[in-house]
Amino acid sequence: MAVYAAFAKIAYKYLNYATGTILRSTKLVFVMAISVAWLGRRYSAWDYAAAIGMIISVACFGLGEAHADKGQDHTWGYVLSVLGLGLAALQTNMADNAMRDHGATSLENMLYVNGLGFWIVLVFAAVVDGEAAIDYMRHTENALTLLIARSLTFYLGAFAFTELTRHSGATPATSVATARKALTVMLSFIAFPDDKPFSGWFLAGIAHVIAA
Repeated sequence: MAVYAAFAKIAYKYLNYATGTILRSTKLVFVMAISVAWLGRRYSAWDYAAAIGMIISVACFGLGEAHADKGQDHTWGYVLSVLGLGLAALQTNMADNAMRDHGATSLENMLYVNGLGFWIVLVFAAVVDGEAAIDYMRHTENALTLLIARSLTFYLGAFAFTELTRHSGATPATSVATARKALTVMLSFIAFPDDKPFSGWFLAGIAHVIAA
C-alpha cells in the first residue's frame, strides 16, 4: 500500500488532477482481473460492462489532456499509475482473501497492513527526505494540524473500505471507492475552474464514469 501510494502521488507530477484521479478509478478493472485469476470470483455481464466503461473514461480523459496540453509528454504519469494500480489491486484482493476466506477481522487487516507500511515509510523518509520533511513541519503554519486531520479522515475512510471488503468483497468495495473518485473529479472542476483545462473529452469521460 505504501509503494502504491508513492507511485500514485508521483504520477500527479505528469498528469493533471482530473486525469490522475480517473486513472486511479480504474483500480476496479485490476481488482476484478486479479480476483478472477487468483480467488476464483465470478462476475456478471453488467460488472464487466462497468469495467469497460471505466477504461473508456480513462481514454477520454487522456485524449482531453493531450488536447489541452499539446506538446507535453504524460507517458510516465500513465506508467506509474498502472504500476501503482496493480499493487493496490493485489493488496485489496489479499485483504479480501484474508477476511472472507480465512476469517480475519477488519482491525487485524488494518493493523498488519499499516504496521508494515509504517516501517517502510519511516525507512524511506529517513533515507530520502526525512530531514526536509521535519523542517517543513516545524516551520509551516498549521502543517501538523492539517496532517493530523488528514490522517484521521484517511483512517475512517480506510476502515469503512475494509469493512465493505469484509462484508461484500473487493470488487463491490472498489466500486464504491470509484464512485467517490468520480464525485471528487466533478467537484474539482467546480471548486477550481481556473486550474483545470476543460474540453468535451473530459465531459465524455465523466459521463462514462457515471454510467459505469
